[in-house]
Amino acid sequence: MKTVTRSLILPYSAEEMYDLVADITHYQDFLPWCAKSQVLAHDDVSVTARLDVKYKHVNSAFTTRNHMSAKRGIRMELVDGPFSTLAGEWQFVPLDENACRIELEVMFSFSGSLKERLMSPVFDRICNELADAFAARAVAIHGARTFD
Repeated sequence: MKTVTRSLILPYSAEEMYDLVADITHYQDFLPWCAKSQVLAHDDVSVTARLDVKYKHVNSAFTTRNHMSAKRGIRMELVDGPFSTLAGEWQFVPLDENACRIELEVMFSFSGSLKERLMSPVFDRICNELADAFAARAVAIHGARTFD
């Protein structure tokens, strides 16, 4: 199983960053590998969503259940897709009212050795670039900021 861990300190509040990551329906607008993003179901504490991935030679889709934790975290688990394992967690740690640390950990493996060889390098790259993509989205939505 592969694990990708990323952490960034950003000049945006934890709530602002949580809201960007929780806004799954707009992933297709700014994540270059996301051909389509849709919420399939939601309630007060979870969102079930499907992402269609189109990146180089990979065309695939997966569905996750995302457990939302009061603007401080999102825990993701696999519902359906080409993975044998997919789990992840975002944490949004306030540093002050205008800064936070975002932490991302994703663990994955694919069902079948062919899928593993074809898709693992692509998904590894996607996961490694994900935190930076949300940092860029924060600039696009909230404007460029510096630390005070």
